[in-house]
Amino acid sequence: MAMMLRVLDSISKLLFLLGCLFIFAIVCVVNYDVLSRNFGLPTAIWAVNSVEYAMLHLTFLVLPYLVLTRGHVFVGALLAYMPQGMRRVWETGLHLISAAICFYMFWYSGQSFLRGWGDGSYEVRAFDMPMWAVYSTMPIGFFFGGLQFLAFFPRRESFFDASADAHAGL
Repeated sequence: MAMMLRVLDSISKLLFLLGCLFIFAIVCVVNYDVLSRNFGLPTAIWAVNSVEYAMLHLTFLVLPYLVLTRGHVFVGALLAYMPQGMRRVWETGLHLISAAICFYMFWYSGQSFLRGWGDGSYEVRAFDMPMWAVYSTMPIGFFFGGLQFLAFFPRRESFFDASADAHAGL
């Protein structure tokens, strides 16, 4: 089990680093777009759409790492005032519900990915983007995010037990 958790964590970190590359690409594209407009150079008509797609993809790529590091936002006021036994039951339920939502979204976005792959549809904007490419990172992020919610059980940890300054590993 420990080996599987290390593999899951490594995949989550790899996806996070890929998301960081998308952020770097966004910075480069936005800087080029601004500089080209100010210096009278040819502008990149694809810049805005590329940044939008990159933001979409990085959102799903970093999801598993954010669950791993407890980087998502939650309100823990209700849990803070619960007795310990009731709190454990609620946390277990919340982990299971969160994982179930992630796995449902994995299935749903996976269906959209497969439909886009099968029918060859495109999203037409400044450049044509295949629909399967639009959906490509969603199933990956939701699947590994769901696994990370379930991984709290064998680790005997909780998404909700980290201090506020420990979130996102910062």
